[in-house]
Amino acid sequence: MPVINTNVASIQARSNFERVQRDMDQSIARLSSGKRINTAHDDAAGQAISGRMESQIRGLTMQVKNARDAQSLVDTTEGAMQEITGILQRMRELAVQASSGIATTADKGYLDTEVEALIAEIEAISVNTTFNEQTILSDVGFSFYTDINVTGTKISTTVANMSTSVLGVTALEVEIGTTAAAAIVAIDQALTTVNDKRAHMGAISNRLDHVIDNLTNVIANTAAAQSRIQDADYAVETTALTRATILQQAATSMIAQANANKNSIMTLIQG
Repeated sequence: MPVINTNVASIQARSNFERVQRDMDQSIARLSSGKRINTAHDDAAGQAISGRMESQIRGLTMQVKNARDAQSLVDTTEGAMQEITGILQRMRELAVQASSGIATTADKGYLDTEVEALIAEIEAISVNTTFNEQTILSDVGFSFYTDINVTGTKISTTVANMSTSVLGVTALEVEIGTTAAAAIVAIDQALTTVNDKRAHMGAISNRLDHVIDNLTNVIANTAAAQSRIQDADYAVETTALTRATILQQAATSMIAQANANKNSIMTLIQG
C-alpha cells in the first residue's frame, strides 16, 4: 500500500547504507592498520587477551635484555680471570726457570723483577675490573632473575676476590732456589682457585644461554598467538571491503529509487 507520510523504503535503504558504511569503515581501518582489533569495540574479549599478551611479551623482552646484560657481566668477569690465569702461568714459568741451576744470580734478579711486575698487574686487574661502575672481582654478589616476576627464579653467584693477598701471591720471590720452589707451590694453589671460579662462571654463562633461548622461544610463541588474535587477515578484509563497496553502491541506488517512487506519487497528486 503506497503511503505519503513515511517513506519506508527510503528508511530501510538508508539503514542498510549506514550498516554497510560501518562495515566498510571497519575494513578500511583494519587494512590500513594491519590489525583486526583497533578498538575494544571490534572484539572486547580479544582486546583483553591481546593486551595481556602484549604485557607478557614486553616483560619477557626486557628479561632477555637483562639476561644478556648478566651474560656480559659474566663474560667480563671470566675474561679478567682468564688474564689472571695467563699471568700466573707466566709467573710459574719464571719460578721454574729461576729454580734451574743454570740461571745466574743476575738472571734470577731479572726474573724476580718480572714476577713482581706481574704480581702488581694481578692486583691492578682485581681492583680495576668493573662492570656498570661496580668492581666485580672483590666478593661481590649478583642475582639475575630468569622470569618476569622479580620474586621468581633467579641465578645467584658471588665472584671470588682475585686480589694477590687472597690468592696468596703477594710476596713471592724467585731469587733463590728455596723461594722459587715455594713460589711454584703458591702459584699452583692460586691457579687452582682461579680455575675453580672460572669453571663456576662458565656454568653460569651456559645456564644464561639456555635462559635466553627459552625466553626467546616463549616470546616468539606468544607473539604468534597474539598475532592470530589481533592481526588482520588481508585476504578476508579485502574481500569484505569489496563486498561492502558493492553493497554501498547498491544501497545508494536504492535510496535514490525509493525517493523517486515518492516523487512519482507527488506527480500523480499534482496531475
